[in-house]
Amino acid sequence: MNIFEGFTRKEVIDLAGTTSNRLQYLERANLITPRRLEKTGRATVLYTWEQLLEIRAIKNLRQTISLQTVRKIIEFLDKSGFDDSLRDKQLICVDEDIYWVKRNWEEMPEILRLTAKRGKDVGQYVLLVIPALIDIVDEVWEAAEKSKVVDIASFRQRAKAKGSKAA
Repeated sequence: MNIFEGFTRKEVIDLAGTTSNRLQYLERANLITPRRLEKTGRATVLYTWEQLLEIRAIKNLRQTISLQTVRKIIEFLDKSGFDDSLRDKQLICVDEDIYWVKRNWEEMPEILRLTAKRGKDVGQYVLLVIPALIDIVDEVWEAAEKSKVVDIASFRQRAKAKGSKAA
């Protein structure tokens, strides 16, 4: 990696909106490991684009949760075999509990509890997603049209809205 393939410490401080002390702490805590290019005298410290985004994500998380909690989240993700980067995670903070919304567009999204108060379990939850209102309306209209119990003419007069798929 040459200097044009990374971001200097000064650039990262500016772009991530952080401080030199925070960068040093993230490195000591093994949350971010920059690359050092040894030259005569001082080493040039370079961060990748992904590390820059990660530092910014951690900074944003720190507005709501402690750095100790950030470390717990990363530890949980790592031990569970997930990618431990935070930059692309959608997290929900409820009191001291942190949840990760795992998006899977082919299936129902999942929620994982990443941290919790003492005595509470961490683990997997299922996110219940209510269908869009138009889909619910369409389902009711389709059921009414197929029903042997409901008089469709009467239903049409009483229904509040007509679905987009209904005939």
